[in-house]
Amino acid sequence: MSSTSTNHTPSNVSPAAQKNMKLMAAGAAVLAIGFHGYLLKSHYDLRYGEATGQLLCDLSAKLSCSATSASTWSELLGVPMALWGLLANLAYLTFAGWDLVTESENRDANRTSLLSVATVLALASVVMGGVSVVALNTVCPFCVVTYVLSVFTAVGAFLGYRQGLTPKLKMSLLWAVLGFGISAFILNDQFRTSYSTRGGDAMAKAAVSEWSQNPTIEIAETDPLAIGPSRADAKMTIVEFADFRCIHCKLAAPPLKAFTAAHPDVRLEFYSWPLDGECNTSIQQPNGASCLLARTVWCARTKGDKGWEAHQAVFERFEEWRTAEKIRELLPSLAGQIGIPAEDLKSCADSAEAKAAVEAQAQLGTSLSLRGTPAIFVNGRVLPAGSSIPVLNAVHKAIKEAK
Repeated sequence: MSSTSTNHTPSNVSPAAQKNMKLMAAGAAVLAIGFHGYLLKSHYDLRYGEATGQLLCDLSAKLSCSATSASTWSELLGVPMALWGLLANLAYLTFAGWDLVTESENRDANRTSLLSVATVLALASVVMGGVSVVALNTVCPFCVVTYVLSVFTAVGAFLGYRQGLTPKLKMSLLWAVLGFGISAFILNDQFRTSYSTRGGDAMAKAAVSEWSQNPTIEIAETDPLAIGPSRADAKMTIVEFADFRCIHCKLAAPPLKAFTAAHPDVRLEFYSWPLDGECNTSIQQPNGASCLLARTVWCARTKGDKGWEAHQAVFERFEEWRTAEKIRELLPSLAGQIGIPAEDLKSCADSAEAKAAVEAQAQLGTSLSLRGTPAIFVNGRVLPAGSSIPVLNAVHKAIKEAK
């Protein structure tokens, strides 16, 4: 008596259609790996202080990959979701490749593993999509792309491989899946140690301990550039003093903004503390450039409601601000970039009003005995390593637990 073939194809699904579905699933997995790779690199850059500007998928306050990456939902068991997704898609492609060369007696087991991975990918995408809608204050556009691609992979896999399948499990394939899972932890550790701020968890614990012991200082609200709720409504208020010609301030900007965007109960206040004796009495040597940039950003906010756009643009063009004369030469292009009439920005930047505002912020920083930039306070206490996402998440957690 002959056995029924496990490769029987239902009459309503042609072999050509199955082949196309397999190709679609593989193509979606390859694309997903590319997107996950970009998100993974961006995640580490942001969390460990090497992000240098806006991501391709930072489209607005509500559509931001950076903000999503700064949230606690961006990792599972300490491993970035992007790495889990990358390895899951790689596992799918591995099983799909094996299907081309495996013997017929092993094909059912291989396809069972392949479809299981595709199912996990699709279910995880649905769950993470739900988290984005319910728990987060923002949506990651590239994450959404990976969710859609996972659905395409799952649909293509089931239409391409499910016909005539007798589900089977083999321990060797289960060990292969386990190997991909273990590799996530190994790779994560390797990636993290490749960044300059190693031992993020230990650093965060030490920073929270030091922060909790620092004295609370009253910081008068002095016309800051701010995002988030009011001080009265915010559970966590981050106050940053920075100089626009300070490279460490440039590196601090992306994680601070991303963390604030990811947490609706956090307020971020930015104050200029120019390392320039022209407007800051704490600095002996005047250069004119830092004070002029501070006034320019203040004017962009007060005259055109473009403060954060100017803040980002100035840091992005960090290398251009050599001297005050060069800044004046480039002000028209900066004004055009942020959408403010050039003459309005130029006249405001030289006004007595702008000078008084920047000097007031510089004096505020001086009254707090600042010694350099960036200087970061959280709820009135100095926070060491305050631009680190792990540190900020740890402090946020400590504040919530203390309530």
